[in-house]
Amino acid sequence: MGWTGDPVWLADVLRAAGLDVIEHEGWRDRGHGDFRDIRGVLCHHTAGGGKNDWRIVQDGRADLPGPLAQLVLERDGTFRVIAAGVCWHAGRGSWPGWPTDNANYHVIGIEAVSRGDGTDWTPGQLDAYKRGCAAILARLGRDAEDCVAHREYSHEGKIDPAGIDMDEFRGEVQAFIDGEDAPMSASEVTQIQDFITAFCGPIGTDVKDIREQLCGSQQRDAGMFAGWDQLDGMTVVDAMADILDRLKALESPLE
Repeated sequence: MGWTGDPVWLADVLRAAGLDVIEHEGWRDRGHGDFRDIRGVLCHHTAGGGKNDWRIVQDGRADLPGPLAQLVLERDGTFRVIAAGVCWHAGRGSWPGWPTDNANYHVIGIEAVSRGDGTDWTPGQLDAYKRGCAAILARLGRDAEDCVAHREYSHEGKIDPAGIDMDEFRGEVQAFIDGEDAPMSASEVTQIQDFITAFCGPIGTDVKDIREQLCGSQQRDAGMFAGWDQLDGMTVVDAMADILDRLKALESPLE
């Protein structure tokens, strides 16, 4: 299995994986010529971290004409589809099963927006990174072994994507490909949290409020049972027990 030619299906495949996608005008016709057979995904960081990093990826630099990758992954997990044709992103390097020093014609590049120091990845971005790689590799008929960091491929001292353990990353990508024990997406977790909050209220705060009502004023965090002044220093439970005792006394036959 595999794919020969340009990946004009990129936007559709990413959306089918539940990811947010922005299609840049003319992306299907943008690139430095056509792909040969596509063998994997090469993962990068932009080393900028700003909201306009995509412009450099699309338009290039003074020393290198754009496009510089097929995809840009924003910090909120949105994919920008920049180009379907070949992009200048791989440089010189090698990886098993890939042509040495010629990966541009055989792998899809993803530039994830990041400063490049490994400290500013967002949960939504990392989740989308893994899901996006898995969706593309599944479409190519490849597994997670062809999901490669630029630093793993490069013979030019590249460090990207900094701060990501690629063995762990590939493990989760493969789980998404296989559809087995894949973790929930950040958006799915948020949906569950929002549902619980709407249905029950903010759980952490409510539990403390209930504890205070039962145990006494200003007891939310103290873990004590000082009771309420208006209940003669009794907790709600003690006050109810006292009321019950008094009722039983009233109901007892007079001696």
